[in-house]
Amino acid sequence: ICYGVLSTQEGTAMQEMMLHLVTNSTGMAAAWNVAFKGYEGITIHRADLREFIVKHPEIDAVVSPANSYGLMDGGFDRAITDVFGQGLAEKVRVDILDRFCGEQPVGTSFSVAIPGHKDVLLIHTPTMRVPSPIADPMVVYQCMRTSLMEAMRTSRRQVVVPAFGAACGGLPFVKIAQIMWEAYLQVSDPPKEITWEYARSRELESWYR
Repeated sequence: ICYGVLSTQEGTAMQEMMLHLVTNSTGMAAAWNVAFKGYEGITIHRADLREFIVKHPEIDAVVSPANSYGLMDGGFDRAITDVFGQGLAEKVRVDILDRFCGEQPVGTSFSVAIPGHKDVLLIHTPTMRVPSPIADPMVVYQCMRTSLMEAMRTSRRQVVVPAFGAACGGLPFVKIAQIMWEAYLQVSDPPKEITWEYARSRELESWYR
């Protein structure tokens, strides 16, 4: 069981992973293109998630921008269950009952095998307890970080990542893109040691309120 915790001795390095940022929004795709411009290992797609997954059999993980209860009946989550079946959502809810006493904390991640799809994982990462506007944009940062760490821990190579905090989350596209980029940088290049100097250099709350 992993809640977004990664040992430096295990998993796949970020440099060995391809991230597919997928959205059906022209504005979100444009914001990602600006934030991630020039970065290798990142591809940005304005596409229907259902069609994208079908056309890319190399995908071995899909991140769900979920709610805390695994109720996958709307938005990006609904598209995931349309592709992989309702049995996946039922499996997620069983795991939430077992691992989190029925409510997964916002910003944590865990993975489950997708029934009937060998070697493909769902990474379940709640952006909110129940569907509602997101008050603290740093939720996006934690969701991106723990999703990437879980993908690394489970040695994923081709990962579909959503726009955390879009749709009912209500955050501006540019802010979402910038915060996801900050999280990507932190996981890609973690510190050699933790100091107050490093901690203060990461005071993102004052930048993205």
